[in-house]
Amino acid sequence: MPMQQVVPSIQRSVFILTLVIVGLASTLSACGVAYTIVKSESKLDRLAVPMTKAEVIDQIGRPDRVLRDDGRLLVWEYSLTARKQWLYELALCPISIWIGGCIFYPFTNVAAEHQREYPYHIVLVNDELCAWGTPSAILQRRRACASSGTAALGSGGMLGRPEPVVTGVGPINRDTIDRYRTMAVMPFVDAVAAQGSGSRVAGIMTTLLLDLDINIVERAKLDEVFKEQVVQLQYADDADVLKVGKLVGAHAIVVGEVQQWERTVGEQVSRVSLVFRMIDVESGLVLFNGEGHSSDATADDPEGLARLIAHRILARFGSQTGLLGSGRIGVNWELQESAGGRHYLVRELRSGLPAEKAGLRVGDRVVACNGAVLSSLSSEREAKRLCQVEAGQTLQLDVRRAGMPIEISLTAEKRPGL
Repeated sequence: MPMQQVVPSIQRSVFILTLVIVGLASTLSACGVAYTIVKSESKLDRLAVPMTKAEVIDQIGRPDRVLRDDGRLLVWEYSLTARKQWLYELALCPISIWIGGCIFYPFTNVAAEHQREYPYHIVLVNDELCAWGTPSAILQRRRACASSGTAALGSGGMLGRPEPVVTGVGPINRDTIDRYRTMAVMPFVDAVAAQGSGSRVAGIMTTLLLDLDINIVERAKLDEVFKEQVVQLQYADDADVLKVGKLVGAHAIVVGEVQQWERTVGEQVSRVSLVFRMIDVESGLVLFNGEGHSSDATADDPEGLARLIAHRILARFGSQTGLLGSGRIGVNWELQESAGGRHYLVRELRSGLPAEKAGLRVGDRVVACNGAVLSSLSSEREAKRLCQVEAGQTLQLDVRRAGMPIEISLTAEKRPGL
């Protein structure tokens, strides 16, 4: 064959081969982009409570790993990409083509380390969805799921568990709460045949009141004063505890009784009933009277049920005194100080609640609520009041994310128990 014909033939072959290689590499690279879309964390948006195990699989597929399956508690792990990672894949196509696209996918785990896949956990109890999110964000909720049976924390309610019957009334309000900055929680009287139940409930009450920014007298200090007064701590009458309250510097005391604390294992039933009073140590006036009871026909234990009852009663107390808004947004944040003043650092977001839906992220810094900046505030109580919101109201947050200012608007939903 003449040389003049051989050269064009070779050129055509090289051109065709180049097209095939580029086409194949492009297709493989496109697989990498498609993979990140299919594996995006946005698929978790399809989850909702209530939802069965089968419905979860139908919505987001089977898990990559089963971390726990004890017949009741089921923890699944999914390795998912960031919501916008496909954009990074698309931008790096010219590089990933030469690596082989999804043959060595994900190449950007090396090229862009901060965009690698992340583990997400889904927790089911008795084959019903309980909680979902990143491992760190749902750590406490996972524990709650394990202890409470069918806790549907993703929706803010308790799946399969009836709400306890609670009441909470008294003259204390927004105008008078500041007079009672320090309280002393006395061990509650034990329920019959349930030794230690009173101390457990008192501990629960202490934790919940601390969350409301109430100063609580340490138990050791109470013990010491009671011994000095030769008074038995648990069974002292009101006059004795009022006297002790004054001695330890409390403005009010909390006294109560666990009236019922039962667990029927065979029937999977718990019964808890408790009452308590907050009393002004100077006047003896009952500031707030709370009581609640519930018969839980699920796998919940009495302590978990007591925690729910106390939480619901104190939610009413917090709303009545202005320490807690009637609305919630589903965020756990911590007030911190920096060179520029104070801000809230977002520690945890609860799945399916307004803050997460509006786009707030763990690690965000909230510097202002409804236009009022946090930097000039002198206490955490002021910050909480500034950022609290009532049910149905809109909360406008000024956020700093990686140094960039962002505005996030969300509408609070009604707090359970109100």
